[in-house]
Amino acid sequence: MPSCAEAGIVGALTGVMGTLEAMEVVKLVTGIGEPLTGRLLLYDALAARFETVKYRRRTG
Repeated sequence: MPSCAEAGIVGALTGVMGTLEAMEVVKLVTGIGEPLTGRLLLYDALAARFETVKYRRRTG
């Protein structure tokens, strides 16, 4: 089995992001929970840390 240095971690990272996106869809379709509407979820894979940033559309 190759090490992470040899094979990379892109596969695991895409799995984490895909799972988060799938959960957002479930929340929107079922109407339960609090979806990330109006917020951006940032993920630092090296530190395994999440941060949420609020945003709004420009009016103009």
